[in-house]
Amino acid sequence: MNQMQALLEKARNDKELMAKLDALGASGAGPDKIVALAAEYGFSITEEDYRKAAGQADARKTGELKEEDLEAASGGGQTNFTQNRYDPNECVKFDKVQYRCVGFLAMCFCDHYKETQDGQTGTLSPVERSCAMGCFSYKE
Repeated sequence: MNQMQALLEKARNDKELMAKLDALGASGAGPDKIVALAAEYGFSITEEDYRKAAGQADARKTGELKEEDLEAASGGGQTNFTQNRYDPNECVKFDKVQYRCVGFLAMCFCDHYKETQDGQTGTLSPVERSCAMGCFSYKE
């Protein structure tokens, strides 16, 4: 397991670390801040490691992630998990997926966020993204 994967795995089980990563991610902090936080927790990642993981997360959110990218990002297993991120005062303002929906590097989804695809093999079928609380529903 590489250092970035190890950091993400630790964040899955460490609410304090996840909260710090969420705060940095939501604020749009640069890679240098993520690298510094990782170092505080004993992980040695580079800005390039972070940029690569962020690129994979962006590709995953747009449906452009290749199978080998998913394998590399997750270490062969699913790294996403969920938590209740719904805030009725904030989420009702959304008409599309926001940071609150997917979390840091798209690895900590809101319990209410759903993605579905029609499953047609060999085609780029549209992905429907929706909020179970009714904040948004659209196809891309």
